[in-house]
Amino acid sequence: MKIIILDLETTVERIEGRIDNSPKNPRNKCVGAYWGWLGFETVDEVKKAIFYHNDYDGCDPTTELENDLADADMMICHNAKFDAEWLLEMGFTLPPLIFDTMIVEYLLAKGQRRSLSLKESAIRRKVTSLKKSDLIDDMFKGGMDFSEIPLETVNEYAEADVKACGELYIAQLDILEREHNQSLKKVIPFMNEMLLFLCEIEMNGVKVDLEALEEVEREFLAEKEIIEKRLNEIVEEVMGDTPINLNSGADMTKVVYSREVISREAHRQTFNIGTNEAGKSLRPPFMNATQFVEAVRATTRIVHKTQAVKCSDCNGVGSIQKFKIKTKTKLGKKYRVQGDPYKNRTKCQTCSGVGAIYVSTGVAGGLRMSPSTPYDASINGFKTDKETIKQLVVQAERKKNEVAVEFLSKISRLNALSTYLDSFVAGIQRGTRASGFLHANFNQCIASTGRLSSGGGMSINLQNQPKRGFPVRKCFISRFENGIWIESDYSGLEFRTCVELSRDAQGLSDILEGKDIHAQSAGIILKKPASEVTKEERQSQGKPNTFLPLFGGTGYGSPPHVKEYFSRFYDIYEGIHAWHKLLMSGTLKNGTVETPSGRQYYWPNVERTKNGRVTSATQILNYPVQGFSADLVQLACIRTFRLFKQANLRSKLTLTVHDSICVDTHPDEVDQVNSILTEAMTGVGEEAEKRFGYKTIVPFDIEISGGANWLDQVEYA
Repeated sequence: MKIIILDLETTVERIEGRIDNSPKNPRNKCVGAYWGWLGFETVDEVKKAIFYHNDYDGCDPTTELENDLADADMMICHNAKFDAEWLLEMGFTLPPLIFDTMIVEYLLAKGQRRSLSLKESAIRRKVTSLKKSDLIDDMFKGGMDFSEIPLETVNEYAEADVKACGELYIAQLDILEREHNQSLKKVIPFMNEMLLFLCEIEMNGVKVDLEALEEVEREFLAEKEIIEKRLNEIVEEVMGDTPINLNSGADMTKVVYSREVISREAHRQTFNIGTNEAGKSLRPPFMNATQFVEAVRATTRIVHKTQAVKCSDCNGVGSIQKFKIKTKTKLGKKYRVQGDPYKNRTKCQTCSGVGAIYVSTGVAGGLRMSPSTPYDASINGFKTDKETIKQLVVQAERKKNEVAVEFLSKISRLNALSTYLDSFVAGIQRGTRASGFLHANFNQCIASTGRLSSGGGMSINLQNQPKRGFPVRKCFISRFENGIWIESDYSGLEFRTCVELSRDAQGLSDILEGKDIHAQSAGIILKKPASEVTKEERQSQGKPNTFLPLFGGTGYGSPPHVKEYFSRFYDIYEGIHAWHKLLMSGTLKNGTVETPSGRQYYWPNVERTKNGRVTSATQILNYPVQGFSADLVQLACIRTFRLFKQANLRSKLTLTVHDSICVDTHPDEVDQVNSILTEAMTGVGEEAEKRFGYKTIVPFDIEISGGANWLDQVEYA
């Protein structure tokens, strides 16, 4: 096999503190291409073609690069999607196979946080050819790009990258041969193939109706103004003449936890520093706020090091200890045996739990100290984040506190509007400024479960937008006259995946009979037949709660009728419950969770506490469901990409968001696109069996809808 190692250096555009290195930005240019053939141990000779540089007036012929790419059986790069997109934009043809060494480093990390840069990866794998100079890094960070850095320096830098990438690949092959990494060989090829699909959708981009976007912006701003006016009226009623800034977190805390809205004593779930177990403020009457904070900080520092505490996990007394890294030497190699290199948490010595720890302060009750932030001591430890506000609304509704319900609901909506304006409207305007097309930037190597994420540079996080009824979606339109925006979405994918992995008989029966699991969940919660559940009840009560038991949720802190649903769920789906227990015991034994695709997640410190709980239980149960669901969606993307190429369609693949694939469809190809999506997505089980040797039993159904834009959709199939 002829293997080419390649690295491109390009200019970048810096706007508002963001770096845009996209090949679709007309202001960016490729400085040069550097490549060589992989030998037995390294790249012997690095070739180059200079396209654009201030120190170079001409342009090297590209014939040699064209010929070498055509001769290559495989191309290896670090962060290959970047190089592949630039090659495609410049008119080059890619080799049949692409191999990304960054993807392998991501998989070898097995969910643990680590830098995936070429420099750090090379150091980790003891690659000797890397000669990264601090000088060129400082130049780049100082605002220079590769067209301004002396050409001789750029050449040295890029040539070292090519050799280092080749040697990194050889080192990775050796590591993948080890027994505990064998399963990763199944997932690497499909992730590299997925890379080509992502290149396709990023290069195609999404057409944006900028006038419609401006209309949405005006609507958001008008609604924001109305909400702010009403909030100020409520604040005046509640706080009197006390000046309050709605944009200040501290000021909002004062209002939210005033007696008229939510009393501090009533909501112990939000308590942190400065309250006791009962929720009462610990500040004695003879202390002002500043004095109390200083006293608490001084006390917690002493306690953290020496004193005894009461642990909420075991209710016993044991000292707080830092989570430290220890090593032992075996056969000349060092092994980590305890600790987490990425966290510095507190830990009860008695039960090894990391729950809330109550510290003796000399004030009645004791201080609740957050284990992740032992030095955080503020009397304003009352949260006003999104999830807390949701909980407070439920509490206020239960107590029929109309003022609190209105205030908190409007705060929640105000926060959402601010996010929509800053993250979506402004982000889309920024990303489409050059061409009217939004070119997304998808990341394969961030989420530990394997789910795609998006964002970075001039792109926005498309994965984080509201799924249904979000007005920004009407701004995404077809590039074709009378074109159709088609979206094909998996139906209840995570539930189907959980049933698939657990082989739950009742779950399989429900799926085969076409039961609406969300309506069923809402029916249990609302104590009514599933047939009588309204669409709104299905969305508000059923859908959020259906998925929680899949990931080990117990309903803790929920109203009694929701808690009852959780116990009923495990009674109905006994196979899921049994699989959860099996998964826990396996992780306790091996410290690893694995999906059928071969992805692995490593928990080095998982253990069972004295009260029977397993640390990281929710994450352990979540990983295989979300991980394998992500794999299935990406297999569907690969199949769709392959069928599109075979059919030579004018329609364009544009996005994949969560469990769906979006297509900008030419009006003459609607039936063909629907047929391809149906074949590709419903047949994903066949692909899983072929690639991973895993035979599925659950059918993976889809819902296809289409319309003039992404918002106004009607169901097709």
